Parts: sequence; structure tokens; C-alpha cells
Amino acid sequence: MGAKDKVKSAVEGNPAIHRLVDTKGKRLAIAGVAAAAVIALAASFFLNANKDGGYVTLFPGITREENIEILTVLNSRGVAAKRNSEGEVTVPESQYGDIMLEMSELGYPKSALPFDIFSDNMSFTTTEFEKRQYLLLNLQDRLERTLKDMSGIKNAIVTLNVSDESNYVWDDQASDSTGSVSLTMLPSYELSAEKVAAIKNLVANSVPRLQPENVTVVNAETMQEMVSSDLTNDSYYGLSRLDFEASVEERLVNKITNVLTLAYPPSKLRVSATVVIDYDKMITEDLQYEPQEDGSGVIDHYEENYSGTGVTGQAGGVAGEENNTDIPAYGTGLGTTEEGVGDYSRNVDYLVGYMKRQIEKDNVKLQKATVAITVNDDNLTAAKRQQLIEAASKAANIAPEDIVVSNFQIADTGSNVVNTDTTPVQGPAIGEMDPRLIIAGAAALFVLLLALFILLLRHNAKKNREEDQELFGGAVEAVEEENPAEAEAMAESQNENNGFQIDDSSSPVEKIRSFAKMNPQIIAAMLRLWLKEEEQEEE
Repeated sequence: MGAKDKVKSAVEGNPAIHRLVDTKGKRLAIAGVAAAAVIALAASFFLNANKDGGYVTLFPGITREENIEILTVLNSRGVAAKRNSEGEVTVPESQYGDIMLEMSELGYPKSALPFDIFSDNMSFTTTEFEKRQYLLLNLQDRLERTLKDMSGIKNAIVTLNVSDESNYVWDDQASDSTGSVSLTMLPSYELSAEKVAAIKNLVANSVPRLQPENVTVVNAETMQEMVSSDLTNDSYYGLSRLDFEASVEERLVNKITNVLTLAYPPSKLRVSATVVIDYDKMITEDLQYEPQEDGSGVIDHYEENYSGTGVTGQAGGVAGEENNTDIPAYGTGLGTTEEGVGDYSRNVDYLVGYMKRQIEKDNVKLQKATVAITVNDDNLTAAKRQQLIEAASKAANIAPEDIVVSNFQIADTGSNVVNTDTTPVQGPAIGEMDPRLIIAGAAALFVLLLALFILLLRHNAKKNREEDQELFGGAVEAVEEENPAEAEAMAESQNENNGFQIDDSSSPVEKIRSFAKMNPQIIAAMLRLWLKEEEQEEE
């Protein structure tokens, strides 16, 4: 009896152990059922959550900077976007398609293609037609990314219609491929005709059987077709010629203005030019004949005729003596007989040497140019007008008779202008000094000297008053204390003689005499003061 049988018999023989085993089995069974239910609920929740609220990567393979930019744009639009552990932008799976279309309209992504249509849809069951369509979608997207990388283009939409390739030789209904490009430009940016033609060539060279003339480029904002520089388009020829003429006129105006601004400020000078350009081709053929010295040349055609009646010369010689290779000789009647009638003609054409030369000129030619110059000058003389014409003629290489100079003065509307007969004044030539400026400078110098002279007079008068105050200040105060009436008379006398000045060249004695003569009251007051001081000293 083995150990297993012993344990089994012991368990079966013991009722307590049998009860314990039965209770534990029930618990395990209940726990297993509960665990299975929890796992089923969790799996269901997980699957539903991924279906409704799962996140998928929006644009894989783009740069880190563009991921940050796209995340900012999505958050500003209220999209619950976030970044995964690799730094890529993820969006809710239910909104993936709508978000991708919106971001494509905004021009994202810029560093990579938004999706690889061809590789994502290739399988064993993919037909050839589906492959061609996937390749076409990839090509359209590639062209859009290429156009967006060009300067000035904000967004581009490319639509291609590729014709089916037929392998039947009798199928003559095959049509060419066509394409359209819709461009959204940046503000204040325009494409030139040459750039539009380059875009057409870019699209045409990317698609089989697509000609540049079958590609239409439209401005999405103005909804107008952009004109390209097609050499077969007559309207483009006209626009190009107008632009060329405008550039030539602008160049002439700049040259003339650059010379005349030394004499007139830009606010008093206007220059306008008009040109006529000849675009026709010119072919010149020169044919010169060079005859020979003897007046003849190589015979090109020889013709000789003869007819006649009457007596003629007979053929001579013995028959059979000579061969038949010589030029035969025929007798010709002289026409001297009455019966003979003669007729002879000869026509010889010679080749004469000549020289033939052809010259073809395809470049444009300035046929005529006229210039109008308007100045605001109140002293425009005939000599000054002629100098302006000569300066403009030399600057622009235009004949003087095709240049006109006019003078239009702008009158002051706030003042009343009185028409009076005035004598014209000869003005200075260009580069000379205006006499009015000289007169104004002399007047300013005179006023300055006069002001200095007045200041010197005031300074001398002030200095004299200070000296008088120092010399006679005590005497005047004494007179004011003793006799106010006399002091008032002295003040009046001083006011009357305030402008009197003594010549500095006179002697001191003469100065004292002159002062005593002009101010007797002051001298008398001084004498009384001195006498009073002597009396006080004696006491």
C-alpha cells in the first residue's frame, strides 16, 4: 500500500478532515468565478475605452519643434491633444480624421508628409487601379508640400487628372492630362509671371502627358487665374513691353532728377519722361556684283539661231576623211543677192560674281524720348532755362529739342496779390550766389553792429553814473538833507544831462571844468560841505 493510498484512507475515515476539504473547495470555486467576472468586466471596459477615448499619433516622424507648434494650435482650438512618451502629438481616435483635415488646411505638417498613402494601403488584394490612385494622391501631396516651401506661398492645393494610357494603336481618342493649382499667398506678396510659369513647368514635369499650358494656377483669395510668361501669349508680350518702357522712363527720370536737385529741392522740381521703343526685327540684305575685267564671265546659257534663203556656201572636204567629232561648219549667205534673205540671233548668259550679306537686328531700339521738367522758380530766366535743358540733355542723352522746361509758381491763397508792372531782374546762373542772399546778410550784419553800439553806450553811461556816485554821492546826500528843493533841481539837471558824454581825449582839468559848468548845484553843495568841515575842525 502506497503513501497516496494511506493519505486517502485517512482522510476518508476522518469526518472532520472531510468537512474541511469540502468547505475549502467551495471557497476556491466561488473565488474563481468572481475573478473571472472581474477580468471580463475589466476587458470590456478597456476595449470600450480604447474604442471611444483612445489616443493615436497625429503626425509621426516630424520634428520636435513642429510637434510643440501643432500642440499649441490644437489647444487653442479646444482639442484635447497631448504628447506621448516620445514627444509626439496624440489626439482622440474618434477625431483623428477631422483634425488631420483641419491641420492640412493650416499647412501642417511642414517637416514630413502627413501620411504615406501608398505604403499603408498596399496588400495582396490591391488592384492596379487602386495602386495608380494611391500614387496619384501621394504625388498631389508631394507637390503641395513643395509649393508650400516656396517663399510667399501660405498654402497650396494641387489637383491632377491623369489620362489613362491606352495600348491600342487604333485608339485616337486619348486625351492629355490636366492639372490645377490653388495658391493662398502671404499678405502683400504677389507672384510674377515668370514664377507662375515656373510653377506650371514644375507640375507638368511631374505628371506624364501633362503640358504646361494645361495647368491652371488660381489665386485662392482673388479667385483669378494667374498669368504666366507664355511666349505664345500676345497679351503677355504687351504687358512685358509696358513694364520695360516704364523701367526705361523711370531710369531717365532718376538721371535727370539727380542732376537738377543741386539747383532745386525735390519739393520744387518735377520730371516726367515718355519713351517710344521699336521692337520690330530688321533684316538688311546687301548684294554687290563684281564683274570680270574683260566684261565677261562663265557662260551659264548659250543659244544661237539662224535662218536664210538664196545662195549659200557649199560644204567642203572629202567625205570620210575626218571623223564626226568636230564642230560642223555651215555656209552663210551674205545677203548681197536679190534672192538671198538672212536672219541670225545669239543669246549668251554669263555668271557674274557677286557678294551677298544679310544683317539681322533683333534687339529693341529707343526710337524717341521726350522729357517735361516743371520747376517752381519766381526768377526763371531764359539763360537759366537753357542751362536746365542742356543739363537734362547730357544726363539722359536726349536731344535738347525734345526737352521742355516750364515754370509753375504756387501763389499764396491767404494774401491778396496785386498785379503790378515789374521790371524783370536778371537772376544768377546755376551755381552762382543770389544777390538777395547778399543783401540779407549785409542787413543782418548792420543790425548786429547797431545792437553792439547801443550796448556799448549803455555800458559807458552806467559806468559814468557809478563814477559820479563814488565822487559826489556824499555831496548830493548833504544837499538833500539841507535843502530838498535844491536837491530836486540837481536831479532835474542831471536827468537833462544824462546823455552827455565827455570826450576821453580831453585833459582832467577840462573834464572838471566841464562838469562844474554843467552841474553848478553839485559844486556849490561840495563847497558848502567843505566849509562846514573846516569850521567843525577849527572848533
